[in-house]
Amino acid sequence: MNGGGRNPGESRPARTAGSATVEAQALLPMIWADPQHMPEQLAFFAVRRFGPRAAASVARRRQRRPAAGDDELRREAVTHGTHMTIADGAVLGGPFIVLMPVSFVAALLSQARMVLELAVLAGQDPRSEQRVADLLVLQDVYPSTEAAAEALSAVDRRPPGGRGRIPRRTRWSLIVRMAAILGLVGGGGKQSTFQRVVSSAPIVVLFLVGMVLPLIWVPALAVIYRKNTLRLGVKAVQYYTPGAAGELLRHRKRLTRVPGTAGLAAVLRVLALAVVPFAAAAAAAFTGFRLAGGFWGTFLLVLVAVSLLAASLWFVRRRSRRR
Repeated sequence: MNGGGRNPGESRPARTAGSATVEAQALLPMIWADPQHMPEQLAFFAVRRFGPRAAASVARRRQRRPAAGDDELRREAVTHGTHMTIADGAVLGGPFIVLMPVSFVAALLSQARMVLELAVLAGQDPRSEQRVADLLVLQDVYPSTEAAAEALSAVDRRPPGGRGRIPRRTRWSLIVRMAAILGLVGGGGKQSTFQRVVSSAPIVVLFLVGMVLPLIWVPALAVIYRKNTLRLGVKAVQYYTPGAAGELLRHRKRLTRVPGTAGLAAVLRVLALAVVPFAAAAAAAFTGFRLAGGFWGTFLLVLVAVSLLAASLWFVRRRSRRR
């Protein structure tokens, strides 16, 4: 349980990834109760729950590595935050599409915790309500902390928990807005109907493809989360410590780099789980096995069934490894 022979400075997403996911499930009822203030509720919640943890995490890093400079500690905070965002946000697919709101909120909370750790490293109090305004500015929800503070004055700090009894259109618009803040789709502000349709098209395509090939979500979201979380980290460093982002940018290519063997194994595993359903569907169709709809109906039914089975086995295995 203590990590055995691991390097104490090494990030361990498999061990701690459940934290933001559990917190996301506690936050979602507040979002359903106050959907028009989703970013604000998320920022309030992140500071309340993760502010003290961010301070403790930075203290542990400094105690563990007393010789490390601030630049090195900032790189470690961004690396760990990126790992956590990927671990919490890139686990959707197939029958687990229903977890989309939980996964998006968990990814946003992981990013917020990274920002709070960077604030601590800059000498800021991560529990201050000022950090709420900072988060909203860094997420491009508001153009300035003054505008954010003015908007926050009208927001209920602790709305009564809802149970998701909101119109489907409102729920979908919330998911699209979460995706916009995460950088999965464009445009997080006010948009016309046409702009909303265009900006939500990528997530709709991923949703549809993910229903047939569930694990396509994993590599697709991992790549997007890595890019956007690193960008948010650089932006937060520049915000809290002007001039220090250059050091982070010089090392950005090395941040969250996956070791060659592990990276190749992950790619091969995803490819295998994507190819197997097609191979099974083709084998069933060409051997004369028929279900509803003849050749193509059999091909599609077997493809979807095997895809969902593969995703289910992957999901169960991942959950068991977490425990």
